[in-house]
Amino acid sequence: MADINEYSNQTAKRTVSFSNLSQREAEIILGFKLRDFYDSQTQIEQFITTAAPEQLKNKIFGRLIDCIGSEGFPVATICPMNQSVVKANIGIILQAMVAYSQRTMNHDDLMLKREIEIISDSLGRGLTQMLLTLKSMWDVNNDQKMVHGFLTTAINWQLVTYDGQTWKLSEPSTLLLANMRKQEDRWLKNNTQILDAIYSILASI
Repeated sequence: MADINEYSNQTAKRTVSFSNLSQREAEIILGFKLRDFYDSQTQIEQFITTAAPEQLKNKIFGRLIDCIGSEGFPVATICPMNQSVVKANIGIILQAMVAYSQRTMNHDDLMLKREIEIISDSLGRGLTQMLLTLKSMWDVNNDQKMVHGFLTTAINWQLVTYDGQTWKLSEPSTLLLANMRKQEDRWLKNNTQILDAIYSILASI
């Protein structure tokens, strides 16, 4: 069993493992009931301040189509779905967004780092670990800036934000569609809100 007091008193900047914490222990650290938090979901549009450019969305669409065509759609019931396929789709999205922000927002020093990875076959368990990780990030960072996290299967995405006082969780947003290569117009109109949310985050830093 993890030592909650030890976690609360830590000052070193390091990654904390939360995989062995019980739900009760997690709720003590976070200061709220997980069920109440999950019931407080907000529309993804509430997190969007700036829409991603259409040319960026078109680029991401093309790369996703290539990935799905070459590696398969990341659904557990369709072989050969595995974690590498999920990671490939997620990577395409984040790489394109960060590279675009480097070119257009003067974020030359912004780089993706693969340091913290939460993999869970339980959606609720994955959310709990993410919340604890975001709180740890806030506690050890000195800039007092909002921290963000994504709970995703590559198909569906949820955004979590924490500013040191308030937690927010978005409703699920569907990014990948079956046979989406034949539905580009529909995808651009109805399924790119999470790209707008990511773009808004990058534009705010």
